[in-house]
Formats: sequence, structure tokens, C-alpha cells
Amino acid sequence: MYNYPLFKELNKEESQKLIKIFKRKKVPANTVLIKEGETGNSAFLLIEGKVSVSKESIYNEDYIVTIIEAGGNEFFGEINLIDEGKRTSTIKTIEDSVILEVTKNDLKNFMDQNPEIGYKIMWHMAKDCANHLRKADNDMITLFNALVEVVEND
Repeated sequence: MYNYPLFKELNKEESQKLIKIFKRKKVPANTVLIKEGETGNSAFLLIEGKVSVSKESIYNEDYIVTIIEAGGNEFFGEINLIDEGKRTSTIKTIEDSVILEVTKNDLKNFMDQNPEIGYKIMWHMAKDCANHLRKADNDMITLFNALVEVVEND
């Protein structure tokens, strides 16, 4: 259970305290957990099952970006634990799944009551956000270079 990256910086006792604020839910196949464009205030750990991550095209059609299977140490929706902005993708169960959900308020209250653990959690989340930003930058450079190549070859 504690092999998820969110728990990486925590010792066993700290991990056991943190896991108590997550709510375990059984979710049937074809359930939308997160809808792109909607606001949200929770994040999820995938314990059992499989979910798809999709984006909406300019033609309002969903296309699957990736499939996440349990055991892959995935924590998704975490950006909304920092802000309550719009979701950046749609997450939908492909098969019956088990998730652990945590809300922004529950996490904030936990970190206020446990500042040393809270510091470790925020440090992990900051590093994770930095990694996502670096990947987005690299993806944008790749897309820009592909566009330049297409324009120059026309």
C-alpha cells in the first residue's frame, strides 16, 4: 500500500497516519472519476482495476492518451489538491476498480495537524509538479519542431 510515490518520503508510522484520511471506494466499470474541464478538489490512488486517461479534441471527441493499471503506483488528480482549477483530463474506469480518494480539505487539515508530515507531502507534490512541467515543456518543443518541419516542407 505504501509503495505509492506520495508515501515515498514518509516512514511507516507517518504513512499509516496519512492513509487514514483516504476513503476507499469500489467503482464499477465505465465510471467517470474525473471529467476534463470540470473543477475538482480530490485526488485518487488506484488500488485495483484499470482506468483510461483521455483528452478532448478540438472536435469535442475524447481520445485515450494512456491506460493506467493498478500496481503502477499512480496518483491522479493531485493538482486539484493544491488548487481547485479545472481538471486537465478525463479519468474513467475500464473495469471494476478500487480507489482511495482524498479531498483537498482533508489533506489540508491533516497537514495542519501534522506539519512535519505535511512538509514532506508538499515537497513530494512540488517535485511531481516540476516533473509534469518539464515533460509539458519537452512535449511543447517536440510539437513546435514538428509544426516548423511541416510548414517548411509545404
